Amino acid sequence: MSAWNDYVTAALLGSGKGPPPSLPANLHSLLAKAGAGNDEVRFLTRAGALALSRRAGWKSARSEFEICPCEPEGTAPVGRASAGHLRAMLAGRCAAALPEWLGVVARLGRHAPSEYLPALLDRARLNPPLRPLVMAAGGHRAQWLAAQNPAWAFGTAESSELWETGTRDQRAAILRGLRANAPSDARAKMQAVWQSEPADTRAAFIAELATNLSHDDAPFLEGILDDRSKEVRRGAIDLLARLPTSPFVARMLARATPLVRFAGGGFLSRPSLEVTLPADPDAGGIRDGLDPKAFGQQKELGEKAVLLVLILSSVPLSNWTDTLRREPAALLKAAEKNEFARALETGWAWAALRQRNIAWAEALLDSPTAPHVEFLPAEPLLAVLPEAARAERLAVTPRAGGLKISDAAWQSLAAQLYSFSGHLPAALAREVLAALRHESANGIPRHLRGIAESFLLRLPPALLPSAATGWPLEQEGVAEFVELLNFRHDALSALTQA
Repeated sequence: MSAWNDYVTAALLGSGKGPPPSLPANLHSLLAKAGAGNDEVRFLTRAGALALSRRAGWKSARSEFEICPCEPEGTAPVGRASAGHLRAMLAGRCAAALPEWLGVVARLGRHAPSEYLPALLDRARLNPPLRPLVMAAGGHRAQWLAAQNPAWAFGTAESSELWETGTRDQRAAILRGLRANAPSDARAKMQAVWQSEPADTRAAFIAELATNLSHDDAPFLEGILDDRSKEVRRGAIDLLARLPTSPFVARMLARATPLVRFAGGGFLSRPSLEVTLPADPDAGGIRDGLDPKAFGQQKELGEKAVLLVLILSSVPLSNWTDTLRREPAALLKAAEKNEFARALETGWAWAALRQRNIAWAEALLDSPTAPHVEFLPAEPLLAVLPEAARAERLAVTPRAGGLKISDAAWQSLAAQLYSFSGHLPAALAREVLAALRHESANGIPRHLRGIAESFLLRLPPALLPSAATGWPLEQEGVAEFVELLNFRHDALSALTQA
């Protein structure tokens, strides 16, 4: 890197101001055989060789280290037009379309041209979500290059050495792969090194247990409740709360049972829920994560209500419908007049997210008493519903003209749209597209352009030709979005036609 900086400085000052900077010994010996030329030619030859050496990968300091050739690709490269689209994205044109393009390349069983792999690997180094896409679309050559350069080690295949010496993210990726196919092996690997790992690594490892989580994981997770890191303990609690027969859930259920009672009502009164706030936690409760300051200093909820939320979030929702003999909607209706109604709904909403309970999620979404969403996980309740039901609920607002470019409705909608994996359902996409096109008549404010771009990247490919028409191109910020739509269409079409 220092040699390259020396050459950049010399180029800025002028190549004739002094002798060219020195080169690494291996390059100096190679260029000694090159033909003579004037000072400018020699300078540019040396600079070009140095630039090529930097892009070619890392050379081991041990000269006896043998680098095996890359095995031949088993797939065909993308066509010339697609290579041009990749070159344009790497140069900055419609770069937001790159993740989708890479995913399609891999799904079609093709690979990106090898000359663009260093740039792709460099980009993936700075953008972790891009890494699996680059490796999948890069073919064998991407794996081979990743093994040559420590900066690209995120792309190296799993090995016993990598588990011992890799970064936290690399080791977490190894566990992720094992959890998908051999969950108990991943847990055993984690347990073997647990005591020697720092807190951030333990927290990352715990998160990987969410894949194929089962009751076989409960004993290990129960032991982690004594971990010295609060973040690690919270990760274990979140997973234990998803295991309905775990000892942790049994303890929470015993705490919850006396706290909520259904009062049937009388001739002049309607049914209601009576709530008793929990007592201060004992040592066992503290071990189970019952912290009245779990959300910081509380003014919204109050410390006792925080304990209520934490307990309810860890209890199976079937407990309430079975013991109180009411459906979710009836229980939420009965809770409306209680002073702790929002605390009840917050705990139940958290439980619905953990347990993926559709009936409770629908009832909570229809309830007029909204939970304290700021105390819930980032995932929206809508994500629990089947995709068709989600799409229908989200289409109501744009269909009724409720999306105004200047208000927060777009921000809320954008968060909900992330609950869909891949492209949006076509009917929902058309409704939101029509609203965005209508609201762009006066331009798209800069603070909302990121939201608009993320939506346009989720449009189904079949809608792209029509989606690019009817926009007020003269308005600020509009032309760049139309270019993105056209570029996506051209790039995806070229891949499927090549």
